[in-house]
Amino acid sequence: MFNIVKPCKACSSFVLIPRVEKKIELELLKEKLEKKNYLIKAYTGSLISTEKKCKINIYSSGKTIIKTKDSKLVEKLSKELSNILYPKELDA
Repeated sequence: MFNIVKPCKACSSFVLIPRVEKKIELELLKEKLEKKNYLIKAYTGSLISTEKKCKINIYSSGKTIIKTKDSKLVEKLSKELSNILYPKELDA
């Protein structure tokens, strides 16, 4: 459900862009992430900052920033977050 973009060679982060525009209900997402053992660092109402092996910022637009240089970890987290954020779309 995401397109993965590496912003630049000097950056140690990847940007996940949702393939489908959808406003994310962050309060509900926060609860789901906690159940999946994500550590919630901050919640502002328009952003969740969390950690699971690396720092992850999730915006209400669905745009997600994963701060790591490990592309295999990004692939794994992308799939896991897709299952959490867009479970119905994956069943279709």
